[in-house]
Amino acid sequence: MEIKEMQNDDELVASFCEGNNQAFEELVLRYKNSLYQYILSLVKNESVAEDLFQDVFISLFKHAQTYKAEGKFKAWLFLTARNKVCNYWRDNKQTLSLDQTDDDGNAFLQETIADNSRPFLDELTGKELEKAVARAADRLPPRQREMIYLRQFMSFQEIADTVGRPLGTVLADCHRAVKKIRQLIAEETAQGELL
Repeated sequence: MEIKEMQNDDELVASFCEGNNQAFEELVLRYKNSLYQYILSLVKNESVAEDLFQDVFISLFKHAQTYKAEGKFKAWLFLTARNKVCNYWRDNKQTLSLDQTDDDGNAFLQETIADNSRPFLDELTGKELEKAVARAADRLPPRQREMIYLRQFMSFQEIADTVGRPLGTVLADCHRAVKKIRQLIAEETAQGELL
């Protein structure tokens, strides 16, 4: 069977369920880079990320018939990946959590600086800024790091659907992550680490 041009994700899943293996391959190709980068950003190990990436698509292969076509395939796929990562951490007795909260159930707030940090970012250009942002994102707590990586591939609503949090919480988490990145870049710039 051929794949019709510009089929959406739900149509591809339905086509795969009808026996079209090319539809499954198209889904893998469509999400290959973004999903792998998301997983890698969380586990920080290429071999583990590759295994978990494959596990996500094995789950799709096995459970495609149970997927409900609601236009939220990307969120479903990233949620599956997120669950695989959490299972990996649990199975390997790692204590990292993407849902760290204080005793009152509030997300941990990292120390942030005022928005007047903009001048530090203005001093950086091109590849230098890109590298500084990547280094800073790697230093974020897991919950904030996840927000930054998901935001590269998803809308705020898709992130909320994926992580199972209210939209307002996701917006706040993303805002805190950006402020923390600015702070970390400002610290690097002040210390001359970018040179």
